[in-house]
Amino acid sequence: MTRVETIHRAIRHIYGAVLAPNDWPTALTSITEAIGAQKVMLNETIADAAGLAVSMGIVPVNAARLQHEFETRLPDWIKAIPVGTPLRQTSAISDADFRRSDIYNEAVRPEGGFYGIVAPLVRLPRRQVHFSVGRNLGSMDFSDADLDAAKLIVPHLRTALDIRGRLAAADLRAQGALDVVAELNVGVILLDAAMRPVLVNPCAEALAARRDGLLLNRETVIASQHSDTQDLRRAVATAARWHDVSRDGREMAIRPAVPMRCCLSRQPPRPPLIVSVMPVCGAGILGERSLAAGVVLFVMEPDRASDIDPIVLVKTFRLTRREAALANLLARGMDLAEAASRLGIGIGTARGYLKQILSKTYTHRQAELVALLLRSSTQLTQCR
Repeated sequence: MTRVETIHRAIRHIYGAVLAPNDWPTALTSITEAIGAQKVMLNETIADAAGLAVSMGIVPVNAARLQHEFETRLPDWIKAIPVGTPLRQTSAISDADFRRSDIYNEAVRPEGGFYGIVAPLVRLPRRQVHFSVGRNLGSMDFSDADLDAAKLIVPHLRTALDIRGRLAAADLRAQGALDVVAELNVGVILLDAAMRPVLVNPCAEALAARRDGLLLNRETVIASQHSDTQDLRRAVATAARWHDVSRDGREMAIRPAVPMRCCLSRQPPRPPLIVSVMPVCGAGILGERSLAAGVVLFVMEPDRASDIDPIVLVKTFRLTRREAALANLLARGMDLAEAASRLGIGIGTARGYLKQILSKTYTHRQAELVALLLRSSTQLTQCR
């Protein structure tokens, strides 16, 4: 294999390691072959966090020593190397001075090495990444051709690390969004382009587990009644058509609006579930299925008891904690006597609290108060 071919192979392996971190050792092995080294190390130092540390051709305990030197007392000659520039150590420090240096005596000499090439890849206040290759003691110094190979590879290493960081950030953002969806007290079901469920939050799972109105499995979402299933599929199909870019925009604009909403009947006396359907675009992959041109279903229970955070009522309407507790019970559908009994207070005391609540919320009747509380509350509690 020619030098050019080994360089191309190393670059391919570098980008492969971005998507499969377990492949970093393979990528580094390819780099040593392309540059003509026996040892290689990629070390990332992040303040107050764990970074990347991968090495090949070094006894593990000595790899840790070299990593320690990079992290705690990086030599000045390495600090002076411009970011993204591979440099032979002999271009920055004499062999005699190198033999007297801490990094040689503490890390390089114990594992039997001497000549090396070092390249800072990232140099930020809270994050530094260094790439280094080395040769065993007694081997010749790296040639100009070896250095040229390193110069071709290092930019790809920097790009790969940047991609790795962006993917990690995207994963965090996606996970944060999924965490929010999981806590909603509304059923949420994401369907992919083939209309298969790729994400079902706990509330939707609980609704489906009752097998009353909503039914779902790994391949489809249906209703308990056939006619409701037909309505659901029409709503989903309507939402999905908004992804069809081949349609004439004028046609979409003048076409009568079709509500993307349907009801799923349940056993009496329970009211039907209300399903709202919306188109959603996603460029990423979730559960190995693309969300591109998919839809999201929001499933709501009209008769589900509201559970408003009393702290929200305290801060929003300046209620006392006892007033907020009473208001919460009233919003959940209890009458004043039931709420008083739940709180362990007399009906007269409850009437006094209610009078104060009506005054602070500028409402005049209990029904008006409950409507206000339900409109003003944003609930992110789990479905029970």
